[in-house]
Amino acid sequence: MNVDSLLAFVTTVNEKSFSLAATKLNLTQPAISKRIQNLESQTGHKLFERLQREIILTPAGEVLLPHALTVLHEIDNATRALSDIGTLVSGRLRIVASHHIGLHRLPLILKEFSRKYPDVDLVLNFLDSESAYSLLTDNLADLAFITIPDEVRSGFDCHIQWNDPMSFICGQNHPLSKIEQVQPEDLSTYSAILPSKSTLTYRVVESIFNENNLSLKASIPTNYLETMKMMASVDMGWSVLPNTMIDEELIVLPVKLKTVCRRLGAISYQRKNVSNAAQAFLTTAESIWGQQSY
Repeated sequence: MNVDSLLAFVTTVNEKSFSLAATKLNLTQPAISKRIQNLESQTGHKLFERLQREIILTPAGEVLLPHALTVLHEIDNATRALSDIGTLVSGRLRIVASHHIGLHRLPLILKEFSRKYPDVDLVLNFLDSESAYSLLTDNLADLAFITIPDEVRSGFDCHIQWNDPMSFICGQNHPLSKIEQVQPEDLSTYSAILPSKSTLTYRVVESIFNENNLSLKASIPTNYLETMKMMASVDMGWSVLPNTMIDEELIVLPVKLKTVCRRLGAISYQRKNVSNAAQAFLTTAESIWGQQSY
């Protein structure tokens, strides 16, 4: 099978569009369509169902996709292995990070890394932690800085991690701010501003409420911690935020509950070799985080 055709196939799957895949690969749409047609001819199977407003994989396409990704990963690994001969740190490094880590944890690392390794073409994208896994497996990213679950998903390596302690907070004029010792029952009386149910933070808070047989009123979900902070600061509800985000606009609630703490860290896909550039970035991050107190 032709590598260019496999790349066109995988890119079309990722972009869910022939035209967007063409833009991504700097090709014309007819060129993308031709490559897909060649692949379908080689495999003897139709790979996409072309609907009016979308395209979806056929059963044959579903079967081919993981194999196509494996081939492209191995080609990328071979290219990186050759370019990494010696100690030269160069090439392209694609990093994805959760919004909080990207805004509050990475700036110093990015500055130091760019200073030390000017030959690296560094690309940074923000997204929620759950979305990082698919970008790594689809070979659209090299490293992801995310919230680390209790058990790292199978097929991924966790390189560095650190604790991110959190606190229950509310705004200066919220009714909870007047209570000397906040009980779980007090929290259940008011609305919570929390991230979506798929996040680790939500699951930790939910477990606390379940243990106390209480209902959690989380009616305003948002995965952006800065938005959660803003909404809490104007007394729209209580929330749970990293201690590094708490300022004079917020009050830390004296809640006698188990400590809420999440782990942040960097992961990569096991099938993809860690390049010199990626290893240098991890080393830089570990060095800077080791100098900071959280």
